[in-house]
Amino acid sequence: MVRTSTTEAVVLRKIRIGEIHKALTLFSPENGLLSAIAHGAFKMKSKLRTASEPFHVIRVYLYHNPVSDQYKITDIESLNALDGIRRSVERYYAASLWAEVIIKSYGGGESFGVPYRLLVDSLSLLEHAQQRCITHLTCQYLMRFLDILGQRPDFEHCGICASGFDTQSGVYLSREERVLVCHRCAKPSAMYLPAGARRYLGSTLKMPLEVAVRIGLEDRSLQAVKEAAYFLVQATLETNLNALKSGVGIL
Repeated sequence: MVRTSTTEAVVLRKIRIGEIHKALTLFSPENGLLSAIAHGAFKMKSKLRTASEPFHVIRVYLYHNPVSDQYKITDIESLNALDGIRRSVERYYAASLWAEVIIKSYGGGESFGVPYRLLVDSLSLLEHAQQRCITHLTCQYLMRFLDILGQRPDFEHCGICASGFDTQSGVYLSREERVLVCHRCAKPSAMYLPAGARRYLGSTLKMPLEVAVRIGLEDRSLQAVKEAAYFLVQATLETNLNALKSGVGIL
């Protein structure tokens, strides 16, 4: 049995173990979520210290102990440090939200390559994103992640009566069915999305991510898109996201 392996990965989370060790949650395009111990990574002179910080893109070298079924990190090669994320509260909270979505969805399904690439591309754009663009990027990330899960709503037709949406009229997000509906099918509890918000999602989600985040959206529509994305992701994962609770006023 092969006990050593190497893979590209993103560090999603770290937890201190004792005085000097780190327990890392990694996301790999081949293996999905992995838990691994970086021994001595809190030591100031450890070669593992810097590259084992959250949102670092790395190549990690692992040893698997078959008795304890645990992974130990033997070496780390930095591929993209993404230091700009850790220097900004807004960027850090956004990345933390994305990481929590990955963790609570168990890596986004059975095929990890697509959600991994979405995460890495989004983190790369986030590193130098201006504050307003962070919200755009988070909305794009969450909606594209829902698409990967097969849970993104139809932006062209009512999810109940199947009629086409009027391009100049707003639509509603049904909290019960988690689909977009017309005004005739909307219940009082439905969330309203202005026409511009629906058109924005319908068009930008077809664009490359780096192009989509440059498309402007007026504040009212952007707020509606953000609230819809937060609701849909939490409803799909069937859990509240801690990052949204702790990041109130920031995200």
